[in-house]
Amino acid sequence: MIKRKFFGIFSKVFLYTMLILLFVIGGMFLLFSNQIQSTIALTQQQQFSETLMRFVEQTQGRTKEEIIVLTQDFHSWNPSFELSLLNERREVLFQTDGFASNIMISTISNENLEIMSGTSSESGDLSIQRFQIARQTALLPIGNGLHLQVDGSLSGASIYREILGGAAWVFAIVTLTSLLAAFFFARLIAKPIQRVSSDTHMMARLLPVDPPKKRNDEIGQLSKDVYAMYGRLKTTVCQLEREVERVKLMEENQRYFFSAASHELKTPIAAVSGIFEGMLSDVITKEEYPVYLREGMRLAKEQTKLVSEILELVKLDGEMPSLEKEPINLRQCLEGVLEQLSILIESKEQLLTINVAGDITCQLNYRLFSKVLSNVLLNAAQNSPELSEICITTKEDEGLVCLTVWNEGAKIPEGIISKIYEPFYRDDEARTVGEGRSGLGLTIVKKALDLMELPFEIKNADGGVLFQINIPI
Repeated sequence: MIKRKFFGIFSKVFLYTMLILLFVIGGMFLLFSNQIQSTIALTQQQQFSETLMRFVEQTQGRTKEEIIVLTQDFHSWNPSFELSLLNERREVLFQTDGFASNIMISTISNENLEIMSGTSSESGDLSIQRFQIARQTALLPIGNGLHLQVDGSLSGASIYREILGGAAWVFAIVTLTSLLAAFFFARLIAKPIQRVSSDTHMMARLLPVDPPKKRNDEIGQLSKDVYAMYGRLKTTVCQLEREVERVKLMEENQRYFFSAASHELKTPIAAVSGIFEGMLSDVITKEEYPVYLREGMRLAKEQTKLVSEILELVKLDGEMPSLEKEPINLRQCLEGVLEQLSILIESKEQLLTINVAGDITCQLNYRLFSKVLSNVLLNAAQNSPELSEICITTKEDEGLVCLTVWNEGAKIPEGIISKIYEPFYRDDEARTVGEGRSGLGLTIVKKALDLMELPFEIKNADGGVLFQINIPI
């Protein structure tokens, strides 16, 4: 398996997602705290104004003594307000103990309540300090020529802390939830990418890989395409491996073929050379010249035939898979081949039986198929004893015609049937050295039928050897 990097795709997605979330949550928290602070200040300012307006309404139509009593009662109910009641000459009629006499006062009317506020510059938390020492001052006309100076200190720090504390818990929960969401989001994104990375690493080493899981997104399409490319790569590699094995086998067969061909050519050449040397050294008398010359001619003809068949094999190795085919009449092709073999069959007094209909037409390469029939029938005539029977029959079945050649009295040992197609193989009766036998007949048959892609078989059957081939009609 591929090693996981510490700062891999999962860590990067998780980290980047968390940084974005923390930035957004932090900004929201700062904005929320400022909005709370502004809202509390504005609310207390409104409450300050509304409280004073209600007091002013209560003093309307009252005597000075009643107004003084109302002022005292108002302070008892609102101890955070410091009050100073003045007459029209600005003389103090009532004043609370904590009233600051040096406060700047602006004259205001009942219709438009103007409020002055101040903030201390003492050290400490400025946002909390603002609520602790911020003060509201006002000068109110309340009837009968009286004015009321008000010094009201705001105390919203506890409210701010309470709201901000609750908001901090909410944002902490949101942050934790975001952390978990970022983790699962990063895992959801990184896991298929990690799997693709792992699979491609194994593909590069040509190790087996399971098919990708079905996904309807770009990662799924990527996994599908990579796996398809991997499949094509494996197929190509397998084809190349088979091609390499085939080339190795061909080279081995070529080495064996040339070795065997050299041996086959060397022996008769040595025999002919021996005849000529005997004639030159007078070991062979002039009276014996005709006998030995005829033997030399026979050996030369056999070598000519052997060389022709070797050239035929070389030519077949160079044939292209797509051979030109033409419609041929099976009976006429067979009769043309038998004309060349009639002398051999008649000399051995063999019985030839032909059971082939005259209207069977097949698409075949005429040259190759004639060569196949010639070698098969020659092999049957050579390996059957005198007075034996050779039977050629055809049978049609589902678009195929089965052509069989059976020669009586021959037998192939079971252990060597798979070897009879090898060049120059002669460890059996069918491949012994003799007149007109090169050891390449069945090799040429197999090569030609493989090129035409026609299935065939040779086996022992009914006291003889049966050759069978299936041909499309």
